[in-house]
Amino acid sequence: MSTVTRPERVLFVHAHPDDETLASGGTIATLLELGAHVTVLTATRGERGEMLTSELAPMAGDGLRVAAHRETEIAAALAALGGPAHLWLGGPGARPTDLPVRRYTDSGMQWGPDGRATSAGDAPEDSLTRADLGEVVDDVRAAIRSTGADAVVSYGDDGGYGHPDHLRIHAAARYAARAEEVPFSMIVDADSGLADLTVDVRPVRGRVRAALEQYRSQVAVDPADPQDPSSLSYVMPHGVRHQVPALEAFRHDAPPVPVAPQTYAEMSGQGKATAVVVAAVVGVLVGALGTITHQQTVEIGSWSTAPIGMVLTTLIVIGIVVGVRLLYRSRLLVAAAGIGIILATQVLVAVAGSTSPLVLANPAGYVWTFGPAVVAMLVLAWPDLTGLRAQGPTDGERSVVAAPHE
Repeated sequence: MSTVTRPERVLFVHAHPDDETLASGGTIATLLELGAHVTVLTATRGERGEMLTSELAPMAGDGLRVAAHRETEIAAALAALGGPAHLWLGGPGARPTDLPVRRYTDSGMQWGPDGRATSAGDAPEDSLTRADLGEVVDDVRAAIRSTGADAVVSYGDDGGYGHPDHLRIHAAARYAARAEEVPFSMIVDADSGLADLTVDVRPVRGRVRAALEQYRSQVAVDPADPQDPSSLSYVMPHGVRHQVPALEAFRHDAPPVPVAPQTYAEMSGQGKATAVVVAAVVGVLVGALGTITHQQTVEIGSWSTAPIGMVLTTLIVIGIVVGVRLLYRSRLLVAAAGIGIILATQVLVAVAGSTSPLVLANPAGYVWTFGPAVVAMLVLAWPDLTGLRAQGPTDGERSVVAAPHE
């Protein structure tokens, strides 16, 4: 276990305004005092957050008004912490330059019977959790590149307290950091036994208090205790009081482990288009190879031959279309590969003419003419194969952090 001793270019990735202060405000302030370049990346504006005071209560449920108010709160809070740079996910600096900017909205939550947050079940169409994970990852990657970050920090794999947006941000930040080959650290409880790094945040307690006081819509900060000036506590809208810990702790991500291939649905728009083209090209290559070689035979002794060409080409076709369906769970990719195979066969036969020796009127020729189409149609007709897809390993660790409110 170690403490912060040198400045870095650090990107903190959080879901809503106030999360950065509640979960990592002391570390942000400490790094800034050490001379680090710190950027806070916020995914949503917390449009569905509760309004704590009677003065602000009338705007509850009005997403645009809540968002505008919380934008002012986070600006003031970040200034109180020492002035880190700030980006909105999907906006300038946190979006691939070839894509138009977009705005992710709060997915909402409800409290489950175990006291942890769970999905509210009515996330808006433009919410963070309904966006393609690949798109969110690409936006975080853009932020890593634009800030030159050499470290990324976000929630543990339980999202701190289970909020759907926190879980989404954890996954996106972790994937993005790995893709950019940047170290990723997860916020954990200092007493969990999981910490690789701890930061004593008592010296910057005043900055954290000042930042929390900017979030009047979300927290009520208790007055300073004359008997213990370093203590800091606050009350959430649901009435639970939290004590700000003296230490903020982080666990470094383990080296990447092999994971199951990304599904088609999880890919970004550009990734999907590329996957379709690649599937079609592979189909064309397989179709050309099969058309040329499916008539090949090998002699078995002096009395018989084996249709080795027909067998191998048929197995290759089955392997391609079944493999694509199992790994990427996409009928579109199967169709693209199947069309590529059929197209290559027909083009080669048409070019060779009616006397072509490529596809003869024999069993091997009939199998190759109709087999790929039959195999593709069967695979297209199969139900979802999610249960058969290889599952990537999961982390055994679980990190726990005091429940920051959205």
